[in-house]
Amino acid sequence: MTAQDKELEQLHDTIVSDVNSLVDKYMSIVGWDVPENDEDEAKIKILAIIKDTIKKIEEEN
Repeated sequence: MTAQDKELEQLHDTIVSDVNSLVDKYMSIVGWDVPENDEDEAKIKILAIIKDTIKKIEEEN
């Protein structure tokens, strides 16, 4: 295991937490701005945006 692998292993839980916080952040914003908010649909759409962004980042490398 390389030093980079060890560092990323240590960061794993933080990264997971950050992504969950990001989803929660945008769920809250949509909930505040859209009175008739459908939480399940909003989460699906937010996750789709995140997945598309990750795909674009992967394609850049």
